[in-house]
Amino acid sequence: MTRTRTRAAVAGAALALLATAACDPAADRDEADDAVFYGLGDDHRLYRWEPGADPGEAPAAEPVLDLSGVWDAEGDVGTVLRATLTIDPRQRTAAWIEGASPNASLKFGDLETGEITTAAAYPLDHACIDPTWLADGSALLVHRGAVWGAESGAAIGDTTPMPVQAWGEAEWFSPEAGQLPTTVDLQPVGCRLRWYTAEDGTAQALYHNLDVSELYRIDAEGTVLETIRVGGLTGAEPLVIGLVGVDPTGRYACVVDDYGPYGAFKGGFTPHAEAGTRVIDLHTGEAASSGSTSSCTTLQADGYVSRDGGTASFVDYDGGVEWSLELPDQIKESPVLFAFAEQG
Repeated sequence: MTRTRTRAAVAGAALALLATAACDPAADRDEADDAVFYGLGDDHRLYRWEPGADPGEAPAAEPVLDLSGVWDAEGDVGTVLRATLTIDPRQRTAAWIEGASPNASLKFGDLETGEITTAAAYPLDHACIDPTWLADGSALLVHRGAVWGAESGAAIGDTTPMPVQAWGEAEWFSPEAGQLPTTVDLQPVGCRLRWYTAEDGTAQALYHNLDVSELYRIDAEGTVLETIRVGGLTGAEPLVIGLVGVDPTGRYACVVDDYGPYGAFKGGFTPHAEAGTRVIDLHTGEAASSGSTSSCTTLQADGYVSRDGGTASFVDYDGGVEWSLELPDQIKESPVLFAFAEQG
C-alpha cells in the first residue's frame, strides 16, 4: 500500500508540473569547483567526476554505473547508447535505450546505488525523438512509434528491419512511478525535443521539424506557442541537423549546423549528434559568443560547457571563458559529456 501511494504521489507531482553554469585555466580554476561531470569510459562504465578547487589534487573520476550489458543487445548498440544516454537534472537517474532493434528497451540506472532496471520493453524510437527529461528530472518523455519496418525491408544479410518514419504520441515515464497517463502528440511531427522551465514555472520545450527548417516552442500538451524559422537564425549555417540542448529558460539553443544529410542511416533518420557546433540566442537569432569555442554540450543559466578534445571550458553567453580544465583519463575520450552545477 505504501509503495502504491508513493507511486501515485510521484505521478501526481510530475503531472502537476506538466500542467502548471579566454582565461588562464589555473587562474580561474576555483570557479569550477562546484562542477560535476559524467562521461563514458572505455570499460563501458559511466563515470562521475567532481574536479574540486585545487587542480593539483583533483580526484579521479568514480564509476557509478556498469553499462557493459548494453553490448548483449541487438543492433548498433554503441551508436544508440551514445545517442540516447541522458542524465536527469537532479543527478539521480541515468536513462538510455538498450539495443537497436524491435527488442530494444528503455533502461533506468540509479546513480547512487548502481541498480539498473527496465522501464519499458518495446520498440523505441532513438533516431528522432530521443529520451528527454523534464527540467526538474521527475519524468522522461520517450517515443514508441512503430518505427521498425517489416523484415522484408531489411538489407540482404541484415536481421534488423529498416526503421521507417512512423509517428505516435510520446509517453512519460518516471523512475519512481513508471509510466504516467499523460502523453504528448507532436503536431507538426519533428525531432530532438528539449524541455525547459518557462517564466510562469510551467514546462515548455523546443524541437524542430523533419526538414529542420523550423523550430517549435510548445507547452506540456504539445500546443505550438512559437514558430522560429531556422533560416532566420543568422548565427547558424544552413542545413542544421538538430538540437543538442536548451538552456534552463529556453532562450539559448545548442545546435549542430552545416551538417546536411550526412550521417543519415537506413530509413532516412539522422543520428543524434554528441555535441553541438554553435549556441544561438533565440531572442535575437544570432550566435552567442561566436568564434570563441569549438563546441557546446550542456547549457546552464549563465553559460555553457564547451569541449576541445580532453579540455572542458565554461563559456558565458557573451563569449567570456570562465574556466578551463583537463578531464581525467577515465572520461577524457568519452563520446558524450554531461556537466552540472553541484547541488545543495
